[in-house]
Amino acid sequence: MHLDNPLIAFKQEGPRITAWTSTSSSPVVSEDPNEDHRYGHLTAPLRQRGLEVTVEYGLSDYIVHAALPDGSSLIISPPQEPPSEDPEFPESWTAIRHRDTGPSVYEEIYDSEPGGPDARYGGSVPSLLAAIDARLDQLGVPPRLEHQRSSQERVADAVLHRAGFIAAVAFGGEHYHRLPAAMTDPTEQRRAVTRAFTALEAEGFNSRAIRPCSRPRAEVR
Repeated sequence: MHLDNPLIAFKQEGPRITAWTSTSSSPVVSEDPNEDHRYGHLTAPLRQRGLEVTVEYGLSDYIVHAALPDGSSLIISPPQEPPSEDPEFPESWTAIRHRDTGPSVYEEIYDSEPGGPDARYGGSVPSLLAAIDARLDQLGVPPRLEHQRSSQERVADAVLHRAGFIAAVAFGGEHYHRLPAAMTDPTEQRRAVTRAFTALEAEGFNSRAIRPCSRPRAEVR
């Protein structure tokens, strides 16, 4: 893929199908989106600030790990002990900055667990990201660059709209498309994705085959 060409990644989680458009300057999804383990709304804003981000398994659920320029790490975690009753929508979050080597660091950036200083926000992801962004600003992490959508991305938007996808905005401001919530019939969903693939190819995009446990992808030649 040419670095300036957008990648359209189709994602299926249960009955929900979404389509994400990203470029090298706008990393909406990782190279292997399965590695984000449903935390793309957290990893994308961090990657857009130039941070190296991974998702690892903690005590009872996945956590987000970001390496910071000063050698410390940012850990974002849903409830672990006990785990969240609803893993898809955790009722609280913690964000910790730490460093084990050299001058040790342990800093609580955000804690919305019951009794925590941010408990009033509960599972709010925008509040979590706002607190993290404010601390990253103080630490001198480069800001998130404003991304001007290319003509190819605008073409992809139009194609997805004609195929039946609806424009939406995720936590952190990332734009994506989704099939209507009422469209739950697998046959109807496949037809919509096929329409999108066919139209993308007609506009000069190159559709790749769907891989097991992955999602269909299309990229500009």
